[in-house]
Amino acid sequence: MAAPNTPRPPVAEVTVPADPRLRRLPDTDVCIGLDYRVFGDYWSLAGWTVNPDVYLVLGEGHQVGWVERGLPGIGDRRVAVYENYLIGDQATREATLHDTPEQAARTVQLAYLRNL
Repeated sequence: MAAPNTPRPPVAEVTVPADPRLRRLPDTDVCIGLDYRVFGDYWSLAGWTVNPDVYLVLGEGHQVGWVERGLPGIGDRRVAVYENYLIGDQATREATLHDTPEQAARTVQLAYLRNL
């Protein structure tokens, strides 16, 4: 008799980093406006010179999500975080990696606009 199929435990688990605003960072001192032709009005990235690996995605006057670089296992690429979830592929359960903060911010914006 064949053994029943049992789910295998994950090889590695990626945890969602804590919201940057809860990391005791000072007030943001970097603000990068995002291209209004792509994002529309009132979208920007805000960050810290003391931690250039994290940018808040600000849209329509409030924090929508954030972009983070350098998490374990992703190297110099960036991930997009929305509603405390890494945005990625549901089938593979892997975060989508981005080359620039603007690309990751666009992913956050699309998740926000689609109300995922």
